[in-house]
Amino acid sequence: MHKKIGTSIIIIFIALSSCRSKNNIETGKNNIIKDSTLVYQDNKEIGKIGQKTTFNCMSCYAISKVKIVGKEIGIKIPVSNRGINNESFLEYDFVIDKIENNTNYTIVKYSSTLSSKAYELKLYKNEKGQIYVINVLTVSYGIKDIEIAENDYESFQSNSICQSKKRTLVKDTIMISDNNFFEKNECFDCPIKYTIDECIANKEKGIKMIWE
Repeated sequence: MHKKIGTSIIIIFIALSSCRSKNNIETGKNNIIKDSTLVYQDNKEIGKIGQKTTFNCMSCYAISKVKIVGKEIGIKIPVSNRGINNESFLEYDFVIDKIENNTNYTIVKYSSTLSSKAYELKLYKNEKGQIYVINVLTVSYGIKDIEIAENDYESFQSNSICQSKKRTLVKDTIMISDNNFFEKNECFDCPIKYTIDECIANKEKGIKMIWE
């Protein structure tokens, strides 16, 4: 036991793609239509992923065309400048890890190349053929200070989880980013002894988490 730590220690890893020349995407049944490494800003091509550049990215992105519940959708992936040996290269800010297609819904799993955050989008197709984002999930690993007595805190490893079930209509393109806005009651910390599914289920049922 010790006094409260002022700033929680966050363990951050950088999940770099194994090859700059293409985005590493795992799919079940040939869901990838096109995996583009071209980089754009304001709809103008400015280079390619992994390419050395003098261009200063303010809102750069690459587009991967994938099949989501049977429909071709463009996923816009933010791109930024990365410094390597005093030179600037164009690199993905996120990596699409997996796309899981089912009859009426698709789950897109992706992760940040800049932090420990992992993300999940669930998309649903209704009877009219319209596609909606129906679930947004973010998970990041860190340390949570829990008060165990008055003015006495202990630090525990935890997952910080945010989940929103707001419905958002998707037209032709999805922009993945870290700018997901959650209500305060949509975010919580959970001990790492629980799986993410157990954390969410316990929260929904009002079951108290045990920190140890």
